[in-house]
Amino acid sequence: MGVSESSVEAIRERTSSRRTYIREVILENFMSHEYSRIPLNPRINIVTGPNGAGKSSILLGIAVALGQTYTERSQRLSDLIRRGEESARVSIVFDNKEVDGERPIPWINSDQLVITRYIKKNGDYWHYVNNRFKTKAEVEYLLQQLGINPNNMLIIMHQNMIEQFAAKSNIEKLKMVEDAIGASHFRRRIIEAEEKLKNTISEAQTLKRALDEAKAAVEYWRDEYEKLVKKNMLEEQKKNLELEYSWAEVQEVEEDIYRLQEKREALKIEALKLRGEVDYHHEEAGKLREELLELFKSKESLESFERKLESTIEEYVAEALARYKLEINQNAIKKIDSEISRLESLRNEKIAKALVIGERPKNIRRTSEIIEDIKTVTLKIASLGEISPEAEDMYLIADARYRETEVKSQQVEENLKKALEEVEHRKENWRNFLRQVISEVEPRYNAILSYVDGAGKIMLRNLENPEEAHLELFVGFRGAGPVLLDAYTLSGGERIVATLAFLLALQNYVKSPFRAVDEFDVHLDPLNRERMVKLIIASAKNSSDSQYFIITPGKLPVEEDVNILVVQNISGRSMVGKVGE
Repeated sequence: MGVSESSVEAIRERTSSRRTYIREVILENFMSHEYSRIPLNPRINIVTGPNGAGKSSILLGIAVALGQTYTERSQRLSDLIRRGEESARVSIVFDNKEVDGERPIPWINSDQLVITRYIKKNGDYWHYVNNRFKTKAEVEYLLQQLGINPNNMLIIMHQNMIEQFAAKSNIEKLKMVEDAIGASHFRRRIIEAEEKLKNTISEAQTLKRALDEAKAAVEYWRDEYEKLVKKNMLEEQKKNLELEYSWAEVQEVEEDIYRLQEKREALKIEALKLRGEVDYHHEEAGKLREELLELFKSKESLESFERKLESTIEEYVAEALARYKLEINQNAIKKIDSEISRLESLRNEKIAKALVIGERPKNIRRTSEIIEDIKTVTLKIASLGEISPEAEDMYLIADARYRETEVKSQQVEENLKKALEEVEHRKENWRNFLRQVISEVEPRYNAILSYVDGAGKIMLRNLENPEEAHLELFVGFRGAGPVLLDAYTLSGGERIVATLAFLLALQNYVKSPFRAVDEFDVHLDPLNRERMVKLIIASAKNSSDSQYFIITPGKLPVEEDVNILVVQNISGRSMVGKVGE
């Protein structure tokens, strides 16, 4: 997979510029410099002199003029003002001459570009460019056009920076390298994607809990709803049994009446004169009555519930033909008539009561059988306990919420999958970028080490986990195989030499018209100091498009095309002189 977000060439392009160089540095009331003008040549400039003379102050002045607000020696710019003075001024004069009809900064129609920074004791500061006031943002933009980033450790290596880098953990080294080559945005984008992933995971977990709760609610209210339906069915069954029981009582009275009528008819027949007239007619038309139980259907398949037609409507008209023949035994007939009359009255009362409940069923059992069924149904209803009459509505609401949460959960799962893919995609871009950078820097690292009879390699470890990813440097001198660069395998001087070689290799990777190294050899023995000098001079000579500014307290061999400046402190004032003048 290629680096899609920002290629190596794209980042290097952002740090490239037209060729320019610093012609002169002017310090006024800055640290130990009362007034110093430091001329520089386009290639290699070496500043030397005893400790405390004010050498590093020159580089510090350059960094401050270019916009740095924090230095190793002072956290406040006002502390850099010469003692006893109220303000200081640092200026850098860049070359802006035309080359082939084009200037490095084409919109400034002048052969020189002067960036000045004023510092006041009260903490105020301001910038001028060619004697015109400019904001800090305008100065930063101007420097970007020149390809200079003063805050990049590979552009300006302040005093002890090499030792500090060497002392960092391998994890911190990798992060510092990313910052220096302008690739830290890869890591930031990974962090952003991981934060999004973390939030999505949290959302997924929250929705899972909500989905479980919604499912439990659906199951609870489904059970309640089923019990409600069952209860309704049992109550309907009980109502039908009570209806049947009412009509069963009517039927039993009717049967008694019928038996008496038969007895009376028999008495009339015995008298031979009985002419019976039986006018018994009962007609009831039964009508079928169905009560349809409709259930709301949800999105999810629901159990179908039995629909039972218990209500039977029938019209029954019964009229009994009484056969009265009083020719045989008037007393017996009178008694029968009287009893029939009483039973008919009782029958009418029971019919009236039964009609209140419902129409007469088609089939009617004995009352004893019906009573047992009523008892059984009553017990079943009681066993269901208290049931909310709103169980159906609550079930439908719970089911709808479950479906809604389920849809959200599915969407979040999809988002989670995409977030995971995005994290891995950004990690892959980061890994590919770093591998590409190291593939370019490692040959240069070996080429620089070769000047001091050394060889090395660069390894990237744990790239699967950005938090644990680290950079390992290996080096070997005088034909020895490369070993891990740490305090256990190499001397302090060898570690510094190898670290400088790596930083110089990385420095060449980041294009800039100006580079500086401050007192790289303060704590080195003569052998390693000589190695360091060779590395820096060789690297400077091989970087034809960059101006080098090197500070050292030691002696250096004078070479052609090298501008050597000597700094002395005389009566508390730093004085700068050029060798050969």
